[in-house]
Amino acid sequence: MSLYPNLLSPLDLGFTTLPNRVLMGSMHIGLEEAERGFERMAAFYAERARGGVGLMVTGGIAPSERACSF
Repeated sequence: MSLYPNLLSPLDLGFTTLPNRVLMGSMHIGLEEAERGFERMAAFYAERARGGVGLMVTGGIAPSERACSF
């Protein structure tokens, strides 16, 4: 018997259903200011989506210096 028998089962949230219960938590990956950073971030998240993550919570990003709080 698995320790997590429901991990790969769908999860009904009421307004949508996740294909599984695998969650990728929020993180900053440090590519926001890097050369070709947005392309690299897109590739980073696309790879995780291809891997089957049910829900990804992305890190925050400031659209401009003025919007940056840190």
